[in-house]
Amino acid sequence: MAKEIPSVGDLRRKAVVTDEEIEAATAAYLADESTKPFTFKSGHTIKEAKAIEMHLQAKKLLADEAATPGLRRTTVMTAVVMGLPVQV
Repeated sequence: MAKEIPSVGDLRRKAVVTDEEIEAATAAYLADESTKPFTFKSGHTIKEAKAIEMHLQAKKLLADEAATPGLRRTTVMTAVVMGLPVQV
């Protein structure tokens, strides 16, 4: 049986990553959508753009120019939390 890859949210529940790190990954993406992958202190890395690509609602909402900054932030954060990081 294949080993399940934990999401960022799973890692947060285990206190492997922090809320502050999730917020930093979100802020980095919102500041520059072409930003390099975010690396958590644990060594896990998340590609924010890929997390958004995999979250169809986030992808659709972020394409909507009428989306408010708060909604955009919440959407990116949700995609990051649901995203599957890699450990380097």
